[in-house]
Amino acid sequence: MNHLNLILIISILLFASCKEITKDDIKGNWIVTPSGYDEPKFWEINFKEGKVELIDDNLFKEVGEYQVEDKRIRIQLDRDDLVIETKIQDLEVDTLLIFDSLEYHRNREITNSSFEEYDLIGIPTNKFLSSEKNYFSIIHFYKSEKDEIKIRLGDKTADFQDIPLFLSNRHSTPKVIVFIGERIMLKDLKKMYYSLASVGQSRICLGTKREGISDTHIFKDKIEIWWDDLENYLANSKIPQPPPPPNDFTSKKEYLKNGGKEVEILNKNDLRKIELLTETERYLVSISSDLSIEDYCKLEDMIIKKRKTNKEIVTEIE
Repeated sequence: MNHLNLILIISILLFASCKEITKDDIKGNWIVTPSGYDEPKFWEINFKEGKVELIDDNLFKEVGEYQVEDKRIRIQLDRDDLVIETKIQDLEVDTLLIFDSLEYHRNREITNSSFEEYDLIGIPTNKFLSSEKNYFSIIHFYKSEKDEIKIRLGDKTADFQDIPLFLSNRHSTPKVIVFIGERIMLKDLKKMYYSLASVGQSRICLGTKREGISDTHIFKDKIEIWWDDLENYLANSKIPQPPPPPNDFTSKKEYLKNGGKEVEILNKNDLRKIELLTETERYLVSISSDLSIEDYCKLEDMIIKKRKTNKEIVTEIE
């Protein structure tokens, strides 16, 4: 190779390295290739004309606006005025190196970015998903702009009757996390709980609020449903599933007949009734489905504390 050709190649490489990167250069869908060392905050990024979509490990979509300048990407999320900045360390035709050397590859197939975005219900709990060491089966539970209930099981849209099959197809029995959208009501959550109880799921996590760039507040809840109510639900479902073994009391009527005292929680002001529960009585806390989910979480926290001295407290959502 003569010196003239060598100089020409070097000049082309220098020109390419100095070329300003624009939105058009990175537009499209990108999927990370894990290195095995650093866990990526976002597994998929979709740069559109004016918006960017970020998909995290829990298949939750964040949306924002972005700018590209001086080989840096600046993302302004639509949520909480959060800003993400990263240097573009390298860009080739199908490879993008950002976030401290995380390697993203251009994906030309249909991807998870077609998910609907939605806002979580926004309840802070001071417990975070990042502190959990368990593997979770992921359910997204939210409402569309037309107020229609939407369910996504992992990356598949579904209905209530699909939940038992989704959970029973697992080789193991991982815990369940349900991400709760901002317009979901307690009466909607009750329907979700029936589907979960039909395959023996009784302890779950609710994802209630995003924290920082990629963490989530969680609320740990216990599902309590009467045996006869569950049987009626299963009898009317499209895909009946074998119910779990019954509890000590199979119905509300039987529980109250055997010395249980009913405490009705109809609104926020009724939460104070929990403080009056004694250590020696047996109680049924009957919760109105009109109660807000935020007040429901407060109520369940109060009941957890009471159960430290009185194990004979059960709940139901009416």
